[in-house]
Amino acid sequence: MQQVRVGLIGCGSFARGMHVPNILKNPKLTLVATCDLDLQLASRVAQEVGARYATSDVAQLLGDPEIDAVFIVTRHDGHAPLSVQAARTGKHILCEKPMGLNRDECRQVAQAVREAGVVYTVGYNRGLSPLVLKAKEIMAAHPGKKMLYHRIQAPFPADSWTHDPAVGGGRFVGEGCHIFDLFCRLVDAPPVSVYAAGGTFLDPVRVHIPDSANVTIGFADGSVATTLIASDGCADFPKEATEVYWAGKAIYIDNFTTLSYHGVVDNGEGRIVLKAGDKGHRLEIDQFADAVLTGAPAPNGLVAAYRAALISYLVNESLASGQALTINPQDYQL
Repeated sequence: MQQVRVGLIGCGSFARGMHVPNILKNPKLTLVATCDLDLQLASRVAQEVGARYATSDVAQLLGDPEIDAVFIVTRHDGHAPLSVQAARTGKHILCEKPMGLNRDECRQVAQAVREAGVVYTVGYNRGLSPLVLKAKEIMAAHPGKKMLYHRIQAPFPADSWTHDPAVGGGRFVGEGCHIFDLFCRLVDAPPVSVYAAGGTFLDPVRVHIPDSANVTIGFADGSVATTLIASDGCADFPKEATEVYWAGKAIYIDNFTTLSYHGVVDNGEGRIVLKAGDKGHRLEIDQFADAVLTGAPAPNGLVAAYRAALISYLVNESLASGQALTINPQDYQL
């Protein structure tokens, strides 16, 4: 196999704006078919990118022997069942986050993937951002337990399907998992505890699940990471920032565009500025292609996928109970 032949399941704005352009730019991948409940949309995307066909029938795409792998970019409630179907037809899988809406869905995915022996990746791309990788390189040269902070804030409308527990899973399951995975990548120790304080900051008449919180994760080496996840945020302010403090040193990443580091080198500080923000999507699909083509490790495989998903479920449980909850590394080994 010289190229991974991809079937795209879900042709919404994120798939069209992010995954499709990255597939087209990567010589290891070729887009064979598009699938969406809206056949007109799938057909338009197929025509624009030169895919061989479009369909609204997932079974047709999954049954196509000319497709090696699928990118699952649907609403969240479709992720686990489509991953199970894809694995059972022998397709390698890159599935957008979350892995599933609950523990049982994640276990079903893991079982199907392992039985089929296919490559599985979930879309926790932030840990593959070039600035995050640079931060990890700096920290590896200067060991020590760390304090981390990440802000993720934006207007997240009350009528968004993400706030529907049955469809989107809520903000922590649907997007917070990105940040929980990021923390786990930045700290070289397993997470051992989760505590969340927050609630529903949007219109409670329309949003019936907590949408905003401060979440603190403890790690086995004594490191502590806190994220502020705000759904009633400000569009005029940068969405994300990451801060790391340890051993008299500091790293600050501004919206995945600029990294500054302090106390690391003799002259005190340094700065890296990208031409545009890079959250790691391109590297993610490149590493996925390598995993399919060469047997290299899959980025964000089953264990990493479930680890962040499990933390997201525990966040909701901590908010409900008001208690800090314990994580055992065996809990996310699936």
